[in-house]
Amino acid sequence: MELGNILVTGATGQVGRRLVSALLLEGCPVSILTRDPEAARTLWGDQPVAVRAGDLTDLHRLESICDSIDTLFHLASYAPRPDEADLYNASSHWPVTAEGTANLMARVAQSAIQRQIYVSTIKVMGAQAGAPGYPADETLTPKPDSLYGRAKLAAEQRVLETGRAAGIQSTILRLPMVYGLDGKGNLSRMIAAIAAGRFPPWPRIDNRRSAIHIEDAVDAALLAVRHPASRGETYFVTDGRGYSTRWIYERILLALERPIPRWRTPLWMLQAAAAGGTIGERLLGRRLPLTLDGLDKLTGDDWYSSKKLEQTLGFIPKQSLETEIPRLVRRMLDPPFAAPVRRRDR
Repeated sequence: MELGNILVTGATGQVGRRLVSALLLEGCPVSILTRDPEAARTLWGDQPVAVRAGDLTDLHRLESICDSIDTLFHLASYAPRPDEADLYNASSHWPVTAEGTANLMARVAQSAIQRQIYVSTIKVMGAQAGAPGYPADETLTPKPDSLYGRAKLAAEQRVLETGRAAGIQSTILRLPMVYGLDGKGNLSRMIAAIAAGRFPPWPRIDNRRSAIHIEDAVDAALLAVRHPASRGETYFVTDGRGYSTRWIYERILLALERPIPRWRTPLWMLQAAAAGGTIGERLLGRRLPLTLDGLDKLTGDDWYSSKKLEQTLGFIPKQSLETEIPRLVRRMLDPPFAAPVRRRDR
């Protein structure tokens, strides 16, 4: 299916950049929405990316943003600073993500756009993870427990409402942790911490968490936008596996060629350290390495099924953490990443 003229919001983010590059490889005419046109132009050099200046929080600056657009990929949301305390409850999530999407949809409803994809997050589900031993699917009702999750859910609802009212094919994709970011993201931070000896020997907790490679996430978006069966649907997008933090920890050690410790840090000790980190984060107003919220994410379940996407649209993930962890460790051990990552003699 021809996508016509395409607009991408959030194009300067990690997933957005890969999506724009994939669209350019297909020869698609791509425009991006950005608050900083000069900075955005440097990302693609001489490639034919049209830059449209605008701000989701300012309806007037979006007046002609959808002109001559046939397909919209909406990825933009508030991105907290790396050191910002309580990332998922930062106050800017609502005005940027929820209200900003409402502003964009007001323009979409007046446009000739035929199809749109909204890239959301499994954080809209809250602390749910389905029945014990099974990943959750799309039949589970979202119960977000953070401002980030509530803002994303509100944005989802506005996208689908606009699609129904204006006859636009609208699809929601909910992503878990995204890997394949080459030096960025939670997985890279975990590898760096383990390599530097700052990550404790992890307890054997049989939790399950979902993840998706950035290239598979982009493939899912391109598949869904072209498939008529995706109209009005919501999909979890995962690599089809459930990873425990302990499994990830051991695979990183093996990739670093280090022995797996015979002892493990007791959970109560991690909980005590996390409680102290939570108090410290509130007092200092900046992000600390371990808090109760962070520990909950490392020990709890966040496991979702992408069978609906696989069975109805034919999605087949190509990547897994089993191959990604060794690749990322090798990359981090090579210049310019090698400085903070050193092997230990066995």
